[in-house]
Amino acid sequence: MKTIHVRVAVLAALLAASAWALEEPSLKLHIHLTGLDTAVAPHIVDGHLILSVVGPYRHVGAAFSHEDWKRVHSFQLNRNGVFVLALPLPLGDARLVQYRLVVDGAWSHDPSNPRTQRDRATGATVSLADFPARSLTELGVWDPAMDGAAHFYFEGESGQRVSVAGTFNGWDPFIHELAETAPGRYELILDLAPGDYYYVFVYMGRRLSDPLNMRLTYSPDGRELSVITVARR
Repeated sequence: MKTIHVRVAVLAALLAASAWALEEPSLKLHIHLTGLDTAVAPHIVDGHLILSVVGPYRHVGAAFSHEDWKRVHSFQLNRNGVFVLALPLPLGDARLVQYRLVVDGAWSHDPSNPRTQRDRATGATVSLADFPARSLTELGVWDPAMDGAAHFYFEGESGQRVSVAGTFNGWDPFIHELAETAPGRYELILDLAPGDYYYVFVYMGRRLSDPLNMRLTYSPDGRELSVITVARR
């Protein structure tokens, strides 16, 4: 009976280690997170904001102002007993964001971060973090999927008409037109039900797959189609 218990414990540990490895997008980030042996101030590693907390807690999370405080990101406990969180940095311009920890259900500022301020709306102390700029045009970084929506982005000549056609609008090239938010930059945020969709951009009379989206499939006649998966809000 003791041997069975040992085998079960070893198997559980291996499964936990595998899950940890699968959740980290790069070896560099994985090594950094597993190697932290104390809580440190927020910092950036491989396109992620790293937060860390130490204490006899059951659950640690963090919520951010750029997400309107609507989502709590759960920390993971590494091999050294440190709660760690690697938050992918959003695309776009550099910004200063506020965040708060949720420790066993109680809200607090980050004790490892000396940068704090008083939130004017609630009077609570919040922690501050800098998000550096991330280009929308970096291949392999851009993901058009959002929670409950899609963010379509296209670059071309200024003053053109750019639209998106896909399985969400019957492949109609006229319904959903992107707005030119800056010279040659076109964007559209479209609310979509959760699920998988195929789409193309319609630009200067041509149907083009999304140059920034690496997820591709092909139509029966061999044309490239971009693929997007919209998650539930």
